[in-house]
Amino acid sequence: MARAGKNFFCSGCTLSKIPYMKRYLAFAALIAISSGCRATRIAETPIGLHFRILTYNVNWGEPSPDAAAKIIRESGAEIVCLQETTPEWERFLRSALPHEYSFAEFRNSKSRMGGGLAFISRIPGREVAYIPSETGWFDGWIKAFDTAIGPVQVLNVHLRPPVSDSGSWVRGYLSTGDDRLREMERFYGQRRLGLPMIVAGDFNDREHSPVIQWLNSKGMINALPEFDRHTPTWHWRYGLVSLSRRMDHVVYAPELHCCSARVIQAGTSDHFPVEAVFAKQTPGG
Repeated sequence: MARAGKNFFCSGCTLSKIPYMKRYLAFAALIAISSGCRATRIAETPIGLHFRILTYNVNWGEPSPDAAAKIIRESGAEIVCLQETTPEWERFLRSALPHEYSFAEFRNSKSRMGGGLAFISRIPGREVAYIPSETGWFDGWIKAFDTAIGPVQVLNVHLRPPVSDSGSWVRGYLSTGDDRLREMERFYGQRRLGLPMIVAGDFNDREHSPVIQWLNSKGMINALPEFDRHTPTWHWRYGLVSLSRRMDHVVYAPELHCCSARVIQAGTSDHFPVEAVFAKQTPGG
């Protein structure tokens, strides 16, 4: 989801939907209360080979692209997955980060303004699959990278927002979960077998959603809740209405060992970047 400049914007919704957002706030509060508490891991400082990945929905109408470039540069991430990119974002980031991220590939959406995806990386990437949307929402994209710990494939996603076709957030929250699950099943099905995988991006859904549960059933692990149970990755304020949720995730295969994961509370997008550091899983780890 995104807002353009000072106005909230999301493909398929307008400011006329604000009354729905107030009711949506009540749903978000109930979710936060019901999420419960679990012990978290202590972040590790890797002493051997490792790599860092960052996912960031930059907001297609972002008024401060310099802030986004600064976050990416200072993260030191080897692999960066971006959502809501545009031709304007592509031109800016290519000129702003030419030395730090020599590998940069962008795909613009044919059906949604600001629906683009991008990979920028310090290491070359190889195409695995680009999966166009069948629903008119957002595509999926898989790249393979030769990281310090070996080849890893990354699925970059921006799943359907929880808004109904008529623009209702309340009905959308209750009715679109299966749509995101179907999208993930389709994207995941294009992976390269035998290659450790990371799924990163804007899931537009919480950590207990059907999508995350389905990935868990495949043996994959959601990185951020291992280290941080509460920090939201999406935030929006309009007048007296203030919303925040955790919608951005980095989910990884058990062949990898996650050393740390965190939300970087910076930038002017309505999403915060999420960073995770990975090493190779040790026997019995």
